[in-house]
Amino acid sequence: MTDLHAIALGLPNVEQGIACAGTALESRTYRTADKAFLFVSKKDARLKLGASISEARQQGFQVGAGGWAMLPLGALPAAGVARRWIRESHALAQGSSVVQKRARSKPAAKPKPRGKARG
Repeated sequence: MTDLHAIALGLPNVEQGIACAGTALESRTYRTADKAFLFVSKKDARLKLGASISEARQQGFQVGAGGWAMLPLGALPAAGVARRWIRESHALAQGSSVVQKRARSKPAAKPKPRGKARG
């Protein structure tokens, strides 16, 4: 079986936590840049895909809104594929955080003057 835990923790700037503790949805979470990129419960793993969405669907995995794919733990893809998808999810989480930080740090755009230019 692929060790999702080891793959996730082998990536840079990853923190591990627990989501929905004490409920049926309890999952181990892996975060980078304050964004979760992998959830692992007792039954399945969930990760966000971008470029690999069609590949995941072709392999029979359910991919929902926003590119989140569900991988049953009893039917994970090959170790190399799982590693690549976890890296992709990690990169997407880091990228979305960078975009959000840039948006927050940008000064508001100056309004353009209306009307005809005089010259």
